[in-house]
Amino acid sequence: MNEQLSILRPYLRGLPIIVLAMVAGFLFAKKYLSYTTPMYESTTKIKLADLNQGVTGNNLFKDLDVFASTNKIAMEIEVLKSQVLLEKMLMDLDFEEELSRVGRLTTKELFKEKPFFHQLHILDDSFYNKDWTIKVQDTLNYTVSLPGLETEFTGTFGDTLQLGNAATLLLEKNTSLMAIKANLEMKGEYKLVRYSPSRLIEKVAANLDVVSVDKDVAILRIIYKSNVPEKAAILTDALAQTYISDYIEEKFKTADVTSDFLDQQIAKVYQDLSRAEMRIEGYRVDNNIINIRQETETDLRKISQLKIQQTNVQMSLEAIQELDDYISSGKDDFLKLAPNFEAFTDLLSTEMIKKIKQLQLEKADLLLIYKADHELVVNVDKKIKYYTDYFIESISNTRKNLETKHAKLNTNIEEAEKVFIGLPERERILSILDREFQIHQQSYIFLNEKRIEAEIAKAAKHAFHRVIHKASIPQKPVSPNRPIIIIVSTLLGMIGAIIFIFLVNASKARVNDLNSVEKNTDIPVLFGAPHFKSDQQAQSFFKNEVFKLDMKGMLPAHSSVAFSAFGTNHGSRFHLRQLLNVFIQEQRNFILLTFDEAYFNTLPAGRALLLSQEELTSFTFARLKEWYNGLCSRYDLVLVDNFNLPDNTESVVFMGLADQNICVVDTRKTHLKRIEELNVIRAKNEITNLYLALNNHKYSPSLLREGWWMIRNVRKLITRQ
Repeated sequence: MNEQLSILRPYLRGLPIIVLAMVAGFLFAKKYLSYTTPMYESTTKIKLADLNQGVTGNNLFKDLDVFASTNKIAMEIEVLKSQVLLEKMLMDLDFEEELSRVGRLTTKELFKEKPFFHQLHILDDSFYNKDWTIKVQDTLNYTVSLPGLETEFTGTFGDTLQLGNAATLLLEKNTSLMAIKANLEMKGEYKLVRYSPSRLIEKVAANLDVVSVDKDVAILRIIYKSNVPEKAAILTDALAQTYISDYIEEKFKTADVTSDFLDQQIAKVYQDLSRAEMRIEGYRVDNNIINIRQETETDLRKISQLKIQQTNVQMSLEAIQELDDYISSGKDDFLKLAPNFEAFTDLLSTEMIKKIKQLQLEKADLLLIYKADHELVVNVDKKIKYYTDYFIESISNTRKNLETKHAKLNTNIEEAEKVFIGLPERERILSILDREFQIHQQSYIFLNEKRIEAEIAKAAKHAFHRVIHKASIPQKPVSPNRPIIIIVSTLLGMIGAIIFIFLVNASKARVNDLNSVEKNTDIPVLFGAPHFKSDQQAQSFFKNEVFKLDMKGMLPAHSSVAFSAFGTNHGSRFHLRQLLNVFIQEQRNFILLTFDEAYFNTLPAGRALLLSQEELTSFTFARLKEWYNGLCSRYDLVLVDNFNLPDNTESVVFMGLADQNICVVDTRKTHLKRIEELNVIRAKNEITNLYLALNNHKYSPSLLREGWWMIRNVRKLITRQ
């Protein structure tokens, strides 16, 4: 906490300087603002057309322009700030000439309250953007001059003045304004300038800003700053109207050009479409194609049916072939065969099998009665043989019939598949022709749709942009920002004062307080004497300090104490004076040894001893030590007003002779580097009995008080002289 207070102490002392600097900064800001030309700001808001909504004419070129920007808001901002649009806007505004009244301190531009009208026609381009000085002498005559030209032209109101080969000037009195404001002063000095188109555009663009309300909101703010509030409002509204008019004009021109282009393209595409239709028709006639897809599906269905029939015949043929092979392999014993009934698919075969089985049963019954050669048995065998032979022949004929059918189906399938020979090529060519036709047809339809949209866009002379907020004449300037400038100027004054105090304090590098002493030396501090407002306080303080010294045994009988300092006004003699008063009150047997005759004359008689420089130089060290010890033996205490450190070598000598050494440092006058010098003196001369005493401890007077004391001391010095 003490360190923080020590850091803040210089600034607390310099508080008056800080306050004065802040007041000076405040007054400077007020004076600066009184001379500064205020700038006024006006705003107009425009709602942009939405490409995804609205009349189709708004989307006319959305599909045509493949290089269209996706960030429409940023694009429209650049359009509003473009040189072309500003030039078109300024053609309708009377901003190329500016008339200003020149005052003693400031120059103010006149816009509506002009005492006279002016028309300056530049004949030489080098005289653009230059200030023509007009001095009105009375209500009839005036003079015109230009920097760089020594010639001064004199003219009369109402007459055209020829300004050499540079320009012509016509001034006419504003009688209507003079009638309203009879006290309007016409005499004085004026400045007239005519800007070139490029310079005027640069000047407007420098004070123009176009921003979006939000990145996702298609609303733009047109902001313009001017030292004339009316001009700010007029320009923003004019720019918005010029932007909308230019949009309508460009839309009409583009729609007209697009319509002509579409008419040409439609005629060309129509011819290509007709030729594509004729090629498709000729190819269908040459290849006898009605509908290639339907015809192909019919042929595929026919082939599929034939293949199904072929499969059925093939299955039946395989079954008959298997039965034929089975019967043929066992025809010698036919009655033991068991043919598969799935092979018999007609009623006749079934009946024959039944008849054969019936005859087998009948033969078996007859053999029970008769022998095998009996005529009844033989007759039954003949019947069985007849049926079996017939059955075998029937199987053979069926197999041959199925083979014939199978061969016929193969032939029919081969004939049907011949239709598909060359089908992919025909289908490919027809697909190419159809695709070409579709392309021309789509182009024809698209161009006709766009032609209709172009005609609608030409007929609809309406802008999809809207002015949603018109500019108003600003009443308060936006710059300079008076509160901010005043606050910043005041703060800069405060910061400057703080820096000044810091630099001064750093350059002085005084002892300041006990902490700074303890950081730079290990020499013990005996006591710190504050700044005393009265002699009673000083007497009381030093009396207590003497008690403490006696308690510590630092003032034994026949001892000596040398008081040293780095300057005569650093407090050592003040401390000696106070100790002298205490010892006189205590009636101690002491003497104060000094080497300064002027100081000796101010001390009480009988309590001081003067050792002149001549006497001192006559002593050798041995004789000086003997004389010094003899002085200590005669008195209980010897106080030595030592030489200043480290100017004289004698100061070190008496520090070595003294029993106790007290070096007084003043917190307001002693430099901090002196503490390091004292460390060197102690180490070099092996002085062990050395102590420090602080003068004006914790004393931080205000700079105003110090200034007052300085002035008072100077006045006293002058009075004495």
